[in-house]
Amino acid sequence: MSDHITQLPMYDWPEVRAATDALWAEIHTALQKRDIASPNTLNREEATETAWLSTRLLLSQTCGLPLVQDLRDQVTVLGRFTYQNLSAAGDYHSVIVVRRSDSIDDPEALRGQRAAINHEDSYSGCLTLKRWAGRLAGENAFFASIIATGSHRDSVCAVANGLADTAAIDHVSWCLAKRVEPTAQTLKVVARTDDRPGLPLITRPGHDTKTLASFRSALDEAVTMLDPGSRSTLGITGFVPAHVHDYDVIDDDLQQFGTTALC
Repeated sequence: MSDHITQLPMYDWPEVRAATDALWAEIHTALQKRDIASPNTLNREEATETAWLSTRLLLSQTCGLPLVQDLRDQVTVLGRFTYQNLSAAGDYHSVIVVRRSDSIDDPEALRGQRAAINHEDSYSGCLTLKRWAGRLAGENAFFASIIATGSHRDSVCAVANGLADTAAIDHVSWCLAKRVEPTAQTLKVVARTDDRPGLPLITRPGHDTKTLASFRSALDEAVTMLDPGSRSTLGITGFVPAHVHDYDVIDDDLQQFGTTALC
């Protein structure tokens, strides 16, 4: 049995876990065909941030912000999945959500309101919100206060339950929330952010060129072979190879807006 670490953590919500496991089963099979050893099941015990830096890492998924901040020289980028209603290049965006009952349609009306972020090291939930709000506010803080919720799903709930007035939710998480999180039905989208490269799939550094090519072809094959029900549940439509330099645009956003004050 392989002692490698394999995770698909970023959209591994309990309601779609069976589909995530089905995806891993197809990846495992495709890797076996290419003589790349991998465990039978995903590792959900190891802390994600620890796994990213482990010498045992075979596959995980990270966010573009920690990739350019901390992981650029610590991991190898394999590629990214493509998703329903997003670009074929694997780009994604965030949506700015508010409560339907607040009757807010103009994003400018969010000035002076309370915002929720998932993590400070999240591109889709924090840095993209800084970029979006910074364009409206200039050098002034746009929001009155900020709370950190820990996840996109918790940010949805925070807005729905009146703990915050708005949040930036990445498109894939928003689609999941609309399907499985009841409180999402009380929210609506008032704006969206610009497209950026989607969440990178990563492995440890040191693989040779042939192994990386085999890994990428295995990921492509796995998505193709995934059963239609699981593909629909996860919203995955394909896989595109990528490299760390594809995420330089996120580094540019970090340099320009990383110190922007939200409140």
